[in-house]
Amino acid sequence: MLPLKKGDKVGIVSSAGFINSIDDIQLALDYLKSLGLEPVLGKHLLDKYFYMGGTDIDRAADINDFFADDKIKAIFTTAGGCGALRTLPFLNYDLIAKHPKPIFGLSDNTSLQNGIYAQTKCPSVTGFSLKYDFRNGCFSEFTKKSLETVFSGRKQKIQSGEPLNFGQGEGILIGSCLSTFRNLFGTAYMPDLDGKILLLEDRAEKTHKIAVMLTQLAMQKNFDKLAGIIFGQFCECDPFEAQDGTTDEAIYEFAKKFAHNIPIIKNFQFGHIPDRYVLPIGEKVRMDADTCTLEYL
Repeated sequence: MLPLKKGDKVGIVSSAGFINSIDDIQLALDYLKSLGLEPVLGKHLLDKYFYMGGTDIDRAADINDFFADDKIKAIFTTAGGCGALRTLPFLNYDLIAKHPKPIFGLSDNTSLQNGIYAQTKCPSVTGFSLKYDFRNGCFSEFTKKSLETVFSGRKQKIQSGEPLNFGQGEGILIGSCLSTFRNLFGTAYMPDLDGKILLLEDRAEKTHKIAVMLTQLAMQKNFDKLAGIIFGQFCECDPFEAQDGTTDEAIYEFAKKFAHNIPIIKNFQFGHIPDRYVLPIGEKVRMDADTCTLEYL
């Protein structure tokens, strides 16, 4: 599905939260154009419905339309926020499976990317969002370099983080934002954990809630068959009460209690941070917790 090349058309959708106007993403559109890509705006791009970029059916319709159009080579989400999960029942999975293309997104779009993967095996790309990455009027050079490596189709071998549990693993990378991924638990849109490498990060969640979400994760079918776990950054994740402990302590307790036989890297450079790697969801990777490396296969 990748690389993207000059002249390729890419769809732009508001799959989760709304944007106020095209000005919210104009710098990002200009950036895509500077690479020779041709952004095509979804029909409902500027819609608003409560906190979302349009009704569930209309947001899903924009996604379906772009999958149906073979001239569209990738789909970019405008923003995170909330609501991407609600599009999943209205997507045409037979269509998506026949016309696979990556969806680029971050944060709340974790549910969209992983839900589509669970239903179709269509991969996506996590770590880039049009509004979020240009919110300060500029784009991180670090993230830009990683994104353009993904655009080029070149493989990445990344060294980042610290070992928590030693060992190596090979499998399909899934996950991203923990609280949004957790919303898939118990649904038809939850990927099978067997043989997967799970990427996790989050923002603005209290530490006791992170501990509960990790405990719920350990209760999911085939959790014990994970090939590895990569913890990214947990930003603004503070204790509600002093006795709640830190995020690091919640992760350590989880690893010791539930995942002591699974290779784990922590503090990987990914998440709601300015400088992050852009990573494949639904594609095969190899991780080595001994050397803290992640490699596309």
